[in-house]
Amino acid sequence: MKRFGLALFISLLPFLSMAQWSDDPMVNTQITNLTGEQVLPKIAVCPNGDYFIGFFSLVGENYNVRLQRLDSAGNTMWDDNGILISAHPSMTWLTDWDMAADNENHAVITFQDIRLGGNNNTVAYRISPEGEFVWGPDGIMLSNSDAFNVSPVVTVTQANNAVFAWAADGVIILQKINPAGEKQWGEWGITLSCENSYSWPQLMPAGEDDVLMKFFEDSGVPWAPTRHILAQRFNSSGEAVWENNTIISDVGAMSAWTQILSFVSDGEDGFYIAWHDNALSSAVASAWIQHVNAQGEVQFQVNGVQLSLNELSNHFEPKIITYGDDPNVYVYWNEVNADQNKWGIYGQKVTPEGNISWCGDGKIIFPLSQKYINLQFAIPHEKNTFLIFWDGISTVEFHYRVARLNSEGLFVWDESALPISTAPSDKLHPAIADFSNNQWVLTWEDKRTGSTEVFAQNFRPDGSLGNTIAEGSISGTVSIEGDMADVTEVTITIGELTTNPDANGHYGITLQPGTYSVTASHPYTEEVVIEGVAVVSDEVTANVDFSLPMLRRDVVCHAINQIDLYIEGIELSVAGPEGTYTGVTGAEPFVIPNAPYGLYHGTAIYNADEVITVECDTLIDAGNGDLVFRFTTVGNKPEMLPVDLKIYPNPVIDESVLELNLQMAGIFQISLISETGEVVASKSNLHLSQGYNSYRLSGLFPLKNLPSGVYLIRIANAKQKAAIRFSKVQ
Repeated sequence: MKRFGLALFISLLPFLSMAQWSDDPMVNTQITNLTGEQVLPKIAVCPNGDYFIGFFSLVGENYNVRLQRLDSAGNTMWDDNGILISAHPSMTWLTDWDMAADNENHAVITFQDIRLGGNNNTVAYRISPEGEFVWGPDGIMLSNSDAFNVSPVVTVTQANNAVFAWAADGVIILQKINPAGEKQWGEWGITLSCENSYSWPQLMPAGEDDVLMKFFEDSGVPWAPTRHILAQRFNSSGEAVWENNTIISDVGAMSAWTQILSFVSDGEDGFYIAWHDNALSSAVASAWIQHVNAQGEVQFQVNGVQLSLNELSNHFEPKIITYGDDPNVYVYWNEVNADQNKWGIYGQKVTPEGNISWCGDGKIIFPLSQKYINLQFAIPHEKNTFLIFWDGISTVEFHYRVARLNSEGLFVWDESALPISTAPSDKLHPAIADFSNNQWVLTWEDKRTGSTEVFAQNFRPDGSLGNTIAEGSISGTVSIEGDMADVTEVTITIGELTTNPDANGHYGITLQPGTYSVTASHPYTEEVVIEGVAVVSDEVTANVDFSLPMLRRDVVCHAINQIDLYIEGIELSVAGPEGTYTGVTGAEPFVIPNAPYGLYHGTAIYNADEVITVECDTLIDAGNGDLVFRFTTVGNKPEMLPVDLKIYPNPVIDESVLELNLQMAGIFQISLISETGEVVASKSNLHLSQGYNSYRLSGLFPLKNLPSGVYLIRIANAKQKAAIRFSKVQ
């Protein structure tokens, strides 16, 4: 890591920030002031820190769709009440809809209306930061059918494509649209169907351009279905990746009103999912969690891990928390007694093996009481959990509060919870944006003015609200040695705040006045720290620039055959971030010295009795310095090595000896192979003399750790091999 002091800044530029987030939980920030009701708000935060808030606006008997943009300080960037997205005819009642921010700071919106002859069909819009309708003034129709197309959802992939999914009369339809507005999966998408009905899709991006989808398979009557939870991964072409849909739960004890589940990435292209059902009792609900890996394999017990062993209370709406470097997973839920007149919040810790490790009944966060509380969101931040919950004061007055817990489920603040909104009003349909700008932003519909309007409030990890001190910002440019890595993957870190440069290397971040250390890091470069960066209210501290040197290591290129022996005379051509390297393998692997981290692609050519070409791709980093070219048809039938082999005693003990009587000296590889053909251990470049050689077997291989069974010792050089078996008993 490199550190620098910044003694002088080139310029301090004006930075305007009007504190529009309220610091008063009784006031909050009002987003709308229209006639009629403004309902079902959604919020998304952009990569640049701006926010979009979308909502339905009742005009006469029609629900229009509107959108507002705010900066990180809560200033509205468009006219009051935002822009009108759609005034097309809609139903007089609403279902759920969705919105996401893409990688270019655009809003992607999807909902349903009856513009096409009175039947429900789904539509998508892409709106630029300037309020331009990128996909046309009427958006793009996702469906045009007589089916009841309902409740579309959207996610944005790393490749910046928008993927949509919705239900339509028992089937699920998926569509992908690129930023230019071109449909990628046919005119009317890809339809998934079964003998029963599919419903309620949820999406999550995976890999470069894949998506994971949770959905239900329902049979029986719609108001009381037998509901199974399924999942599938779809690649960039819309094809199912897993051979079969993954069954998360096929108990079939879930109600028709349990629809949207806690569905959280595991950070490795798998996911965790949690739900409640009546699998154990028709009188009370149990809560469950399952882990599915990137291959679609369930990691916990079939039908999930039971989160609480208390079968006398309900455990409703479990919410999942994961921390990046913590292998455990945490779950919080609404604890409700059997009569449903006492409410609380409980939690549980689940190990990677699927064992609950807090109290069997769950850890009590807020005990059962006659005061109505209802957990709305659980969000992680730096090994702490933030619980946002509905606090019922009366039948018509609800507050939003936030509690901060550490990883053991204990309160961090002196007060168990701090206020987000305490206005004496009815509040419904909250939505929350991901952490950005050192804050979260919550939005909801609120009746405090006499009509239903949309309000919002920011809150920070310390529980504070608003912009109590005028903020400043830091900006600069990042470059990487030789442009050998993607500059957008650099992480700029200032305290708890992080951001990424754009494609030109430019970055900016807003924060409170003070003196900071600014860190730039990338998986392929050295970490660089600039210390003593001063931030002044209402000003930009500019030219905090970074030049990141590449991390380097030797890259070892191996050419081996199907029995793991090195092959000499292989012509290699390897392309990496710094250029192309060529060479020929000898008795030792070909080494590229001091090569930069990054992706490498190589070609190896065997040019003896026949020409065979093998290609290999790999990522070279701290965990890997090898590029392996495996030839499966070179040296297929090695000659028998002229050697007498003995192992005694056999079955083996710690003192067992391997004797080798060789007719010729040489360099050999000795391998320990299991009954299944797996190479358990091996030693290369073993110099053996002509004649008698003796080794204590436990000195070659870890015999104590071997389970009982039959094993093979194989000795080989490039052209010859021999083997002997032994057995191990406990």
